Amino acid sequence: MKLRPLLLTLFVAIAASIMIGLGLWQLSRLQERRARNAEIVGRMNQPPITVTGAPLDATALEYRRVAVTGTFDFSQEVILRNKSKNESPGVHLLTPLKIDGSEDAVLIDRGWIPYTASDPQLRTAYATPTGVVTVSGLLRASQPRLSPLLPADPALGPGLPRLDSWFWTDVDQIQKQIPYPLLPFFVEQSAGPDPTALPLAGSEIDLSNGPHLSYAIQWFSFATILVVGSIVLARQRSQPPRG
Repeated sequence: MKLRPLLLTLFVAIAASIMIGLGLWQLSRLQERRARNAEIVGRMNQPPITVTGAPLDATALEYRRVAVTGTFDFSQEVILRNKSKNESPGVHLLTPLKIDGSEDAVLIDRGWIPYTASDPQLRTAYATPTGVVTVSGLLRASQPRLSPLLPADPALGPGLPRLDSWFWTDVDQIQKQIPYPLLPFFVEQSAGPDPTALPLAGSEIDLSNGPHLSYAIQWFSFATILVVGSIVLARQRSQPPRG
């Protein structure tokens, strides 16, 4: 009979240790996220970079503000699917901008339009501006599919149809159907003077602290409840029966 309290104590100690460890891990994740957010904000506050077609380190310069001058090629535009705005389903327009004075182009995420307007023929209403323009925005690294559990874009290759709708802003994959070289990153265009004009441009970077603090509090609370509850239960069982 003495073995049962010992096993129960051991179980409580192990379970509480695991819960406390998970709480500390969430606090560590919180610190990492805060550091990442601070780095992103720091990069965004640095002076803008002019994109000319010269090589740039997309990883080191991600989230830097950039400006690029060129001409949109709406014939090679694609859409990024499953993008919502104010709970309304839609897509983002990814349009190559042929860089002025260069043989290269860069993909521009021009922003959100409703899903009902995503058909190529309907998208001609947003094929502006034409001619040479200067686009300002944030430099973003290519975003390939990172897990086999996530949806995949169909394969591209000779004899296969051009893909108009994409899950991922995977520049290397999109390049396979573009007849001129793309820079290995894309630009999220900044919002224009009219916040209601389609496409709705502007970055949607999540700079919140996320749920890590609340998760940590939950794990610490679970550990406290388990330990205190087991102590109370043990004391109740150790008291002699009344009467």
